[in-house]
Amino acid sequence: MILVGVSLLGAFITSAAGIGGGIVLLAVMATLMPTPAVIPIHGAVQIGANAARATLQHAHIDWRTFVYFGLGSIVGIGLGGSVVVSLPADILRSGLAIFILYTVWGPKMRLVSEGGLIVALIGLIASFLTMFFGATGTFIAGLLNQRGYSPRELVATHSVCMGSQHILKVITFGILGFAFADWVGLIVLMMLAAVVGTYLGSLVLNRLPAKTFATGIKVILTVLALNLLATAAGLYRLV
Repeated sequence: MILVGVSLLGAFITSAAGIGGGIVLLAVMATLMPTPAVIPIHGAVQIGANAARATLQHAHIDWRTFVYFGLGSIVGIGLGGSVVVSLPADILRSGLAIFILYTVWGPKMRLVSEGGLIVALIGLIASFLTMFFGATGTFIAGLLNQRGYSPRELVATHSVCMGSQHILKVITFGILGFAFADWVGLIVLMMLAAVVGTYLGSLVLNRLPAKTFATGIKVILTVLALNLLATAAGLYRLV
């Protein structure tokens, strides 16, 4: 029930504010679920959330960016899939926590060019990272935002890029032997919740007080990331 509720909340956050919901969901999942299941299930749920968001904002998608991003993603997913299965759970948990803290507090990366090759490189790097850390949406949105998109263009293009990345990731984890069938009930419920959250968030896109909203997200993510580090070190769990 908690995961379904957070799935709705995460989709609402991303649809309303542009970014942040996927990593909130991921951090909660990593606290409540077995570590090897977190990234595959998160990817499956995010397919539904991003598909709904892209459908609602389809008129604003930059398809040229999507094509270059998709080409890079194919390479990145393949490279990441060849490594991820060999890493211990606590290494993945620690890496995820550090990744979350960086996306919240670290310096923002900048593009050196707006050409298609750079977009493909972003797709490659982000897709490689997503096999380990799951929610690279903040990283991708930060770079895509430098292409001068309007809020709706950013949300739409970001959604279709992330959706394709998650589809590739789920296929790869399936090939690697992850038993999605064991989790299908939870995945379906979380997907449905994400679709509802996406629709509700689209109604308030750009109408929320940005500064207060961003501060709240930072606090939540920081607490969840610190909990992941404590769990990896065998200290305690907040939940």
